[in-house]
Formats: sequence, C-alpha cells, structure tokens
Amino acid sequence: MNLNELNFGFQTVQWLILTVLGIYTWMTKRQAASGQELLELRTRIVALEEHVRHLPDQTAVTDLLGDMKAVRAELSGVKEALGPLARSLDRINDYLLREKT
Repeated sequence: MNLNELNFGFQTVQWLILTVLGIYTWMTKRQAASGQELLELRTRIVALEEHVRHLPDQTAVTDLLGDMKAVRAELSGVKEALGPLARSLDRINDYLLREKT
C-alpha cells in the first residue's frame, strides 16, 4: 500500500462521511421545519377556535331577527303617525307665509 492509495482511501471515506452527514442534516432540518409548521398551525387553530367561540349562535341570530322585525313594525307605525303631523305643519307654514303682514 503506497501513499497514493492511502490518500485515495482517505478521500473516499471523507466523501462518504460528508454525504451521510449532509443527509442526516437535511432530514433533521426537514423534521424541525415540519415541527415548526405544526406549531404554527396549532396556534392558528387555537386562535380560530377562540374567535368562533365568541360568534353568536343560531338562537342569538334568530332573536336578533325577531327584534329587527319588531323595530321595523314600530318604525312603520311612527311613519304613519308622522304623516298627519307633517301635513299639519305644512298648513301652519303656509298660513304663516300668507299672513305675513
């Protein structure tokens, strides 16, 4: 065995070790990235669940719909009551404009 053969063998072993080390590093980084992505997804899911928990449910929406119908009915009643009042106000205004003297 001469020096060239020993140097070639050493280079081959060095190349194999670096290749295995590179593959190992790539696999561990990939798993770490997956773990980080999983943590981010869990955090987003918890935030979404918290947000959804505070949203109104079906019964609250139904109650609001009923309340809106009641308000609409009251507003139509007020509108009907204001019609004659507006006509009376117009008559008073016309009278005051005619009787300026």
